[in-house]
Amino acid sequence: MKLQSSSKYLLGTASVLALFASAGSITPAHAGASAATRPIYFGGSTLASEAFRQIFDCYSHGNVGSGTAYSDGFQIGATTGPGWITTACNTIATTQVNGLYAGVGSGNGVRGYIANNPQQWYGGTITPPASGTATTSSFLPALQPSLIDLANTGSPSTVFGSYPYPRVDAGLSDSPLAIASGATTLTTVSLGLTPTQGWMVPGSPTTTYAALASITVAATTSVASYNPTAYGPAIQIPAFEVNVAIAVNTGGLDKLHSAVTGTGVLPGTQTNQGAAIQLTTGQLCAIFSGLVTNWDDTTAANVPYLTSGGTASLGAFSDANTLTSGSGSEAYASTSKAITVVYRSDGSGTSFILTNYLKNVCPLLDPTDAKQYKSIFGATNLPSTSFSNLIANVNKFRTNGSTITATWIGGSGSGSVASNVSSNDATKGGRVGYVSADFTYPYTTTVAGVTAPHSAALQNEQLRIAGTTVPNDTTGTLTFIAPTPGAALNAWSDTRLQSTSTTWTWANFNIYNNTFTATTTQGGVTLFGQSVLPLTNVSGAYPLSGTTFLDLYSCYSTTAGVAPDANRVTSLVNFLTWYYSSSDTRPTTVMQNAGFNPVPAGYSALIRSKYLGSLSSTRIAAGGTASTGCSSASGAL
Repeated sequence: MKLQSSSKYLLGTASVLALFASAGSITPAHAGASAATRPIYFGGSTLASEAFRQIFDCYSHGNVGSGTAYSDGFQIGATTGPGWITTACNTIATTQVNGLYAGVGSGNGVRGYIANNPQQWYGGTITPPASGTATTSSFLPALQPSLIDLANTGSPSTVFGSYPYPRVDAGLSDSPLAIASGATTLTTVSLGLTPTQGWMVPGSPTTTYAALASITVAATTSVASYNPTAYGPAIQIPAFEVNVAIAVNTGGLDKLHSAVTGTGVLPGTQTNQGAAIQLTTGQLCAIFSGLVTNWDDTTAANVPYLTSGGTASLGAFSDANTLTSGSGSEAYASTSKAITVVYRSDGSGTSFILTNYLKNVCPLLDPTDAKQYKSIFGATNLPSTSFSNLIANVNKFRTNGSTITATWIGGSGSGSVASNVSSNDATKGGRVGYVSADFTYPYTTTVAGVTAPHSAALQNEQLRIAGTTVPNDTTGTLTFIAPTPGAALNAWSDTRLQSTSTTWTWANFNIYNNTFTATTTQGGVTLFGQSVLPLTNVSGAYPLSGTTFLDLYSCYSTTAGVAPDANRVTSLVNFLTWYYSSSDTRPTTVMQNAGFNPVPAGYSALIRSKYLGSLSSTRIAAGGTASTGCSSASGAL
């Protein structure tokens, strides 16, 4: 969602107010605002927010705008690159549906879905006071991608032009729905917020904007449970194959020998997307465990790694920085340059994907726990949507852990993490973060007004087993794997992943639950119980792959709530049918230009037949629909 002014993700209420106040001075990149009349409301994952904003724009072949002088920055045209949507989107048959998306993070996305309460789609992390009430100004989602549409507010104007949304149609999360040990239902903590409506509303005329400066948070919280009697069985389906990129600011790394510069053509491939740095599995584990804290580290026999035959060994962090001529290696920096981790401070599915990788891979490198990998990464509180769990483990098991993590930087939302890393800000040199690939170059060029960070190419298991334990860029090509759509496709093509079945429920769609169920020997290492994706041994597979889940209800109310909508189910099902189409290539084009890849054909076929087929008894339907699971259900709000 790149604006022509080069602003991308402006986080927080103050930024929202400031940009709207100056909206009249911004020239839209594409003035063709959506003229749709039927809404669908999505909220959650910031990882998926950019891609879904573009997908919704394609579906209605118009731009969601925040006023007639300001659009979401996307352009439909023949030009390719960040911010451009294929001209094929101009031929969509219907323009009735306007999809709105609030990027509030995976944790809040699931919270709103389970509670069936759109007021739970607040921005960032809100901690209620111990008693009484407190006010917060951090409740609005990031302005970009556009979460309301003042260029087409609808009738009444609150349909597209206000926030919170009047209802929940789908929550999005990069982490799966989870049932706590011993529980039988999906639950979440629901916060009391006052007021419940009107945080962001259209003014008069519609080019103006009004927003609350703060809302009141009550000390009392309640446990909300998913209500299958009203909503039918929960539906959890993957939206696309995603990559979590390791974003790196190489400022100050004056001895970096493992970088390869790509051309930046979209969609990114191994030949046209370079990497600012190439990192081994051992280096990632060393960084996120706090074992190595400086880019000038050359300590011998310090960093655990596995040989091609699976032998646990120790080497120097600098071993992977091989010289481009001659032999040997050296430190990445000639003087001290701290490795500063930038992490998600809010509930984040991106944190889940990262910690799922670390939990499944890192303990294998340190089987005796000499470097505390089993203690730090193997703890029961991981994987988690809360990066603070990993910080707690580092603090507990690493000497001076609290001193190490005190320098790490938290940011709410993917945009905050990406902008805190950047790529050309010398004051941020040495920083390492993790975001979805679409927040890195070449999928975008700017984030929150700063140059978007470059990503790292990563070593995977196939390379390790083949003996490629250090990168070598003397040929001018990437040795390790960049986070590209093709690399996600390769990861998801691992034959150890489960084949789809008509008997699948929401739990079976959890790709992270695809584990090694029988003892498997891979490259000299015994695997049992680990997740397959982080340990994929497919050539060209990116090891930090995952998905964003669409959390849907089986039964939707079309008559109740503050926004009765007789077309609600039709609008949602028609969109999903197009999105998971076996023949329409437009969704694929849009998501690949954002760095993602469509789910395998078997997944799409099962989703269409099971949840979208007109004769299926498990199809998404309105409450009270006969011959479905909704025959006695009232439907969600």
